[in-house]
Amino acid sequence: MASIKSNTAIAFFVDGLEVKTAKLSSKKGSIVLDELESLTLASRLDEGRGVEGTTLEPQQEQASEGFGMGGGELQTDLPGVDNNSVFLGVLSKYPVGKYVVSYAISEPSIYYHTFETDFGLQGKKLRKRISDELSAVRSESPSNDAIDHFYSSDNNLICLIREDGLSIIDILEEIKPYTGKRLPRIPLVDSSDIALLNLARANFGFAPEEITAIIYIGNEYTRIIFLKGSDFLHFAPVIGEGFDSTNIQNITLNRLMLELDNLALPRVDRILLAGECKKIQFDDFIKDHFAEIDIQFLSAPYLDVSQLSAEVQERVSEFAVPIATAWKALDSKHPAFYQTNLLPETIRDQQRSFKLGWHGYLLLAMVFLLTLFFTYRFGVVKNEIAREENTMRRLQLQLAEVDRLKGIIGGIDDEIGRFRIAMNVYDSLVPGYDRWTKTIETMANGVEDIRSLWFTDVGSMPDGGIEVSGYALYRARIPRISTLFDNTTLRQVIIEPIREDAPQVYKFNFTAPPPPPPMKDTTKFLPDTTTVQK
Repeated sequence: MASIKSNTAIAFFVDGLEVKTAKLSSKKGSIVLDELESLTLASRLDEGRGVEGTTLEPQQEQASEGFGMGGGELQTDLPGVDNNSVFLGVLSKYPVGKYVVSYAISEPSIYYHTFETDFGLQGKKLRKRISDELSAVRSESPSNDAIDHFYSSDNNLICLIREDGLSIIDILEEIKPYTGKRLPRIPLVDSSDIALLNLARANFGFAPEEITAIIYIGNEYTRIIFLKGSDFLHFAPVIGEGFDSTNIQNITLNRLMLELDNLALPRVDRILLAGECKKIQFDDFIKDHFAEIDIQFLSAPYLDVSQLSAEVQERVSEFAVPIATAWKALDSKHPAFYQTNLLPETIRDQQRSFKLGWHGYLLLAMVFLLTLFFTYRFGVVKNEIAREENTMRRLQLQLAEVDRLKGIIGGIDDEIGRFRIAMNVYDSLVPGYDRWTKTIETMANGVEDIRSLWFTDVGSMPDGGIEVSGYALYRARIPRISTLFDNTTLRQVIIEPIREDAPQVYKFNFTAPPPPPPMKDTTKFLPDTTTVQK
């Protein structure tokens, strides 16, 4: 069944010129039977619809028999009324988009075919196989969406095939401008015989071997259906006469007895009556021949019928087909209902929010996966950005500290520059300031070159010379050290032990005269007298 959810369902069943309607709703977990109505069509659906030039009015009156709304019988032939206006009169009473529409069809719009096996197939493969099998015995091969099936009590495959039955959909298409400019949602097109089976199975209990006959007498045809336990057993051939036939009671009784003989059934345990049986007191007639059999009208005790008057509640069996069809539209998963649906695939597709092929589902999965990936990547990148922002803030603080230190260093560099200038001025004013620096440097270089000696004392003499004392491991190296300075006088060389267990060393002492005073450069204190020739 098409996946369409609604709390209100309207169902139609056309029998000749009569269309029976039922409105059911789902309220607080229970199914409520709100309204029943019988309407008279302007013409048969298979004879063409409507009178040319007819203008539809949404609130136009119908030729109808209304129940549940307190209306009485109304059987008039209104000029200018066509089939479109009849259906529009029903739908225009309810808010647009708040209901779903379903309907049931009967033979010859459908036919049945029985197979002893389901070929080990299911779903679309089984429908394709059924279509192939039927094409071998019929002139035309039915489309897959015109085929459905269920199983009988002996596990035979019962196929129902729709050959026509789309006139109501055509009418709904034509009245779209008056119903919200769109086709009402249609979840179900079912068989009237399946509807009778569903209503009986949902409201009555059956013993496993009990044989039940459902007798439906309509306006133009009569149908007998047999059940074994709660499962379908057999469809009797349709009787092409309705309740207004003068001999319909005897014809129906004879057909019932004939089918019992053909099925080799010794008895029938229960008879359920539906349709127009009550109008012709068929229950009294059949009781005369089956006095000990449970005979009752097909009712719906599990539906809430409190919205209907007591008189209308007694006529529920007349509307068994549309009631069961609307109930199935509201509760398609009911365990007592056969899961059959002959709704064309094109209508199903139109009512879907969107249709996806395998590539669409692949793209949908990719969108989902990409959404997860980009969501994950967004979190990762967001964390990375947060870390980088923290790093940048630390670096900015460090940069500010570096700028502060650069300012301090700049100040120190300026001070060093000032000291250098002062030292240059001092050097130019005090000659010989670096005497001891040069003396110590000369002595250090001499020790490094000559080796095996060391100095112990360096001092200045009254005349400005220097006196140097030290030790040498080798006597031959003492003259070499005295040549470090100009005009050196070696005053003393003696042998002197340092430690008891150490070899003897040579202690020396020499003096050097003061260095000559440097030439004072006075040119840098003279004014610049350079002239430039013009």
